[in-house]
Amino acid sequence: MVALGGMQVHGAVQRSPKRTKKAGKTITKASKQTTSKGSRKKGKRASTRSRKRAREVPISSLSSIRERDLAPGVRYTMYRSNGSRPVVAHVISMDRTLPGTAVRLVKGEDHGAGLERLGELYRRYEASTDNKLFALVNGNFWRAVRNTMIGPCVIDGEVVELNRYKRWTSGFLDVRNQLMIDTFSISGTVAFAGRAFTVSSVNRRDDDGVVVYNSYGGERIPHVNTKEIEKAFYEAVKDSVFAERDSTELALTKEVLRGEVARAQREASTEYPMVKIRVRYLRLPSINTQIPCAVLGVDSGTVTMPLRGAVISMPRSMYVSGQAPRVGDTLMLSYNTNVHATTRFMNAMCGTPRLVRDGVAKHEAQLEGSTGKRFINHNLARTAIGTDRSGNRITLVAIQADDPGRGTSGASLQQTAKVMVLLGCYQAMNLDGGGSTGMVVENDHVFFDGQDPLTRRVGLGIGVVQLSKILRTPR
Repeated sequence: MVALGGMQVHGAVQRSPKRTKKAGKTITKASKQTTSKGSRKKGKRASTRSRKRAREVPISSLSSIRERDLAPGVRYTMYRSNGSRPVVAHVISMDRTLPGTAVRLVKGEDHGAGLERLGELYRRYEASTDNKLFALVNGNFWRAVRNTMIGPCVIDGEVVELNRYKRWTSGFLDVRNQLMIDTFSISGTVAFAGRAFTVSSVNRRDDDGVVVYNSYGGERIPHVNTKEIEKAFYEAVKDSVFAERDSTELALTKEVLRGEVARAQREASTEYPMVKIRVRYLRLPSINTQIPCAVLGVDSGTVTMPLRGAVISMPRSMYVSGQAPRVGDTLMLSYNTNVHATTRFMNAMCGTPRLVRDGVAKHEAQLEGSTGKRFINHNLARTAIGTDRSGNRITLVAIQADDPGRGTSGASLQQTAKVMVLLGCYQAMNLDGGGSTGMVVENDHVFFDGQDPLTRRVGLGIGVVQLSKILRTPR
């Protein structure tokens, strides 16, 4: 079950927060109630045509209405598009070639299934690291209730989510923060005693294959707390107040809750008897390199997560005692991409669809498996990331939702693609949007004029930072 940034509650009254406007009302003929059936149809057709025209307004220019430099090479700008109902876009641009300037990903609650509000993510990252965080936007879509990422997700070389979803686009960042946008997939392998095993998933058990758990999988493996799942469900219900701003809907019912609890219990029951190899990394993990790991222990049942390490879980049928690793042995863990296979990647996020390919503003939603008219065509809040032709400038964009009181509009996917091209992007992709869209700049959510609002919790934040230490990376 997939939540593309949108949730709907069955069996509950659903209302969205309303804003109070001081401006006076304007009454037009189109807004008056009519008793004539023909008049109602005519008004409905006119309203539909009006909405359609609003969605199809081409964006040909952007005007800067607010800007400031956050650091050398890092700038925040607020833009307004042309048109009677302009699109408002908040933009962070970053020169990745400047020493210490980098993109970093922040996982909700530092857990594969964790969610936090964007402001909370921002403050926790600043408090827990010596890096200076300039700005943060939301990242991946996620699955409701269990809250796991949809599509590849990598943070500082560790895989949070392995498997690809449909033909969705991903953005991978190499050791120098160069962003590559493509249809990525990741494959994993564990090798020891002359044997190699394919990793079927990371941080959760989907089948009876080999699973790698790392620090984003939790402190103990397996770990199932039905109260935590119930809490996540009801938190998702609370977040559903943002549903009307979203691109798709997901029904959150008691049947969904029972199904997710049962699924988690089945996973734990399957996981418990598996052979679990506890290892410690002997080298910083990254993608497209081998990661030597020291074996700390071999056990079954429930085990604890090692510091700076992982738990490799496999069925006993794969585990041959005569060829089993022993404490002190070294095994090899590796993750490899299907494209750009010689590039060492450190971070990755996934979204859909690609918005710009080689400088052409044309979304690829249908090619990636998305056909929802609301997701594609409606004027919604949007989040996107892109890079210029040189690959040296990275751009993060958060487009605000419709605000009739101010006469501004959200954006369709095609309008978002055009915005990215006007901002100089040669490649760009769409991220989770709708009620999830947001941008925090220097601890201020830019949508809300200095307020710290109640916003939807998200699974991943994409930040622009100044590193406290500049690490030399090999070419």
